[in-house]
Amino acid sequence: MATRKLSFTRLDQGKPLLNRGTLDQYRLVVVCVKGNVSVKETMSLILKEAIGPEGPSPTLVLGPTAPEDLSTDWTGKIGWVTFVDGTSMSHPSSDVEIISPDNLLEINLFIEKASQGEGAQVILGDFLDNIIKSIGSPESFYSFFCQLASRVRLRKRTAILVIKEDIHEKPMVEMVKRFADIVLEFRDQDNEGALTVEMRTLNFADNIYTRWLPFPQALRPLCTNYT
Repeated sequence: MATRKLSFTRLDQGKPLLNRGTLDQYRLVVVCVKGNVSVKETMSLILKEAIGPEGPSPTLVLGPTAPEDLSTDWTGKIGWVTFVDGTSMSHPSSDVEIISPDNLLEINLFIEKASQGEGAQVILGDFLDNIIKSIGSPESFYSFFCQLASRVRLRKRTAILVIKEDIHEKPMVEMVKRFADIVLEFRDQDNEGALTVEMRTLNFADNIYTRWLPFPQALRPLCTNYT
């Protein structure tokens, strides 16, 4: 099986937006977006620019982003952690498994199954947004996230978890960041009426940190109202 490298190769003023250039050497990558930066567009950007079409498809574990809203040619099982009632537990596609965000056991089991197998495997999704909104206490979320991080590290997988930072209380966001090997932060900036995107990297694994850098204009992951 061919080895797949995950990298941000786009440069800004000669500097890589991700210092080490690859993501697959890290276990837990947390991507935090703010303002008009779109979670959906950020995940699409990661799929296209950071993961690429080579090698096995990543496992998508989605939350607020519906499977049909994410433009992708990937094949394979998709977990959709979304709010459901008794009549909405199925999806037209047999590849999509709907899981209630308060059913932490089923979420863990889905990720456990996704973590099995040989070779480099990637888990990508925004499911934490729905879990944080529905979970009863910070302690319950901490216990869940400890298990998730331990499973990813034990299986030597790469989990890229995208969260909308400004819809959650700061302590919950900081809790997620503390577990990460790398945090990628995206924010929007109003530059004399032109909306731009900046990104910075907090690489805790290698103790490397960047300042806020302008993101390439053609790749800015803004909400559709601003593209």
